[in-house]
Amino acid sequence: MRQETAKLVERAHDKSTWKMVDRDGLTLLQAPSLMGKRLSHAFSTRHGGNTPKPFDSFNLGRHDAAIDYWEDAVINRKKLCSALDIPDGNLRVPGQVHSKRVVFAEDTTQLKEVDAVATLSSNVPILLNFADCVPIIIFDPRRSAIAVVHAGWRGTAAMIVSEAVTALVTRAGSEAWDLIAAVGPAIGSCCYPTSAEAAKSLVSTVTDGELFITLRDGQPCPDLRAINAMQLLERGVSTVDVSDLCTACNPDLFYSHRQSGGITGRQGAIACLI
Repeated sequence: MRQETAKLVERAHDKSTWKMVDRDGLTLLQAPSLMGKRLSHAFSTRHGGNTPKPFDSFNLGRHDAAIDYWEDAVINRKKLCSALDIPDGNLRVPGQVHSKRVVFAEDTTQLKEVDAVATLSSNVPILLNFADCVPIIIFDPRRSAIAVVHAGWRGTAAMIVSEAVTALVTRAGSEAWDLIAAVGPAIGSCCYPTSAEAAKSLVSTVTDGELFITLRDGQPCPDLRAINAMQLLERGVSTVDVSDLCTACNPDLFYSHRQSGGITGRQGAIACLI
């Protein structure tokens, strides 16, 4: 049993280089594990739009700091859907609040205070926005179901990614083993010192949780991508594919709340069954 746990920890820490593609002038990342499947997906970067600084140039967020650029965000969202050849008229974008709430797009168009959206329907794109938090796309290729998840440290501590798996199992009849999860670019432990209280909450969510915390000058620095990966693996998900990119280390490519001091745009994780 101990050896099995050690293997899971090793897998959770494993990160890989994802393919970067150009679609209609947009610089996008795609997870190798989701390529060639019956869905369209992408993890966007900050490149490809016309939004002015400091939200330059492909901001997708309509958060308070970007209120003067909300119209630009809508234009950019439509451009992203067009680049992926998916219908923007059915686009679902929740109002994220760092909760553990998961909803199905079929149930409501009111997506306030939601941090994970799932669907069993084709041609219903789901877009969530990020600026350091962990973007996760979960796909069931057998039952044709997806969930897109936003996991900051609070959502990670609340195990929202496990809640999303449970939602797919309960509603779509998914088997956890069939699921494919892609964990996108997010802030790394290299750039993410947190409080002892936050670290304690994160450690408690997985076996050997202390192995996912690095101490720097006595301050805990959690690896949020690896913790979410471990939660998925311990939940029984067979394929967990984790990007090696830190958003704070790459401010030329991504928006980063930490690196920017809080005034920045949002990239997105988008997925649509086709």
